[in-house]
Amino acid sequence: MRRVLPFCLLALSACSGATPLSEPDAAADVVTADVAAAHVVVSAAIASASLANDCPSPDGGSAGIAESCARRPAVDGGGAFDSACGSYCRQTNLQINFTVASIGTPPPFAPALPLTITRVRLLDGATDAELDVLTPREPQRWEGSQYVGWDNTLRGFGETRASYKLTAPNWVRIAGMNTWSTYGRPFRLEVTVSVNGQTLVLRSGELMRAPEVVT
Repeated sequence: MRRVLPFCLLALSACSGATPLSEPDAAADVVTADVAAAHVVVSAAIASASLANDCPSPDGGSAGIAESCARRPAVDGGGAFDSACGSYCRQTNLQINFTVASIGTPPPFAPALPLTITRVRLLDGATDAELDVLTPREPQRWEGSQYVGWDNTLRGFGETRASYKLTAPNWVRIAGMNTWSTYGRPFRLEVTVSVNGQTLVLRSGELMRAPEVVT
């Protein structure tokens, strides 16, 4: 589900009374007609996510996990298999598409909008009960034909395809000793994003735990 945030260029305070969270077809309702400044809208949606493990990072430091040997660099934002020491690890991963657009006459420039992923909740797909809180790291954005490092700032109009590695769910705490019961069980992710100080809450579709890879 895509969520929308309105902004006012040159007069951001004039938008402070607008509802920061709305459906795309309600975007016009959250922009006041008496504001003379140009309007910018930021929308976001979870593009994909995978629930699996937490793999060592290529630099051996940013994730706080020691790297014991050379790795092949990931080219997909961490969503597929990463190789280390001849074994395979499937990384828990989140991908979000952000879009910056203007309402009415496009302004001469788009603002630089910093964002932060403030919370990632793993929910039971059937009851919406919170099962775990996951930590994002190593933000990347799609550029050309690969993901590259990113500073979590939206620049310019158009789409930014972002990717984050996540810590793995604590499967033992979720299911006790019967961790096999987590396969085939439905889950969802709820992601809270702060964009330029305003909040978006995104929800994924139904997710399943990815199978273990045996090599």
